[in-house]
Amino acid sequence: MTNVTEFLRSVIILDTGAVIHAPGNRPATHLGRVAALVFAAAGLVLALVGSFLPWVVSGQVRRSSYAVTGMIDRLGIAGDGVLGSLVAGWPLIGLLCAAPVVAALLRRWVVAGALCVLLGIAIAAVSLALLAVSGSGAIGVQVDPIGPSVTSAGGMLLTVGGAMLIVGAWRNRRPGLGPNG
Repeated sequence: MTNVTEFLRSVIILDTGAVIHAPGNRPATHLGRVAALVFAAAGLVLALVGSFLPWVVSGQVRRSSYAVTGMIDRLGIAGDGVLGSLVAGWPLIGLLCAAPVVAALLRRWVVAGALCVLLGIAIAAVSLALLAVSGSGAIGVQVDPIGPSVTSAGGMLLTVGGAMLIVGAWRNRRPGLGPNG
């Protein structure tokens, strides 16, 4: 019995906790948030990159979204409605893309998600509107589909990522805590 007793004294037992996750531990919360942030970040990158790609071809000149929206705004083609406001505010898109990033850094998941959804819908609306009016280019101006397509894909990813952030924050809230806690 002496050998068995000495052996048992030399064994170190580690308590690693429960193997099966209890419902209160919520292991999927972090994973879902990471997936939502990946979607939103990919959407932001695509939207910004797509805004600098060519949107319109006029002869040999390719124009980015900033040149096109500036021209549309000056000519008054978009009107005074919602689309006109989106076109007039288009040069601020880079600054506006920083808002959900700041909210996410402050761990305000619902705010970041709402900003992503609003920004994604606006970006997708402007770029899809240009794709919808693309015609034969009778006056020598044609829509180059690469810029608006990449930008609209970014807007859609941004919208999905924002919706995932909102749903995840509300689904995983605990009683007594706010949606960002």
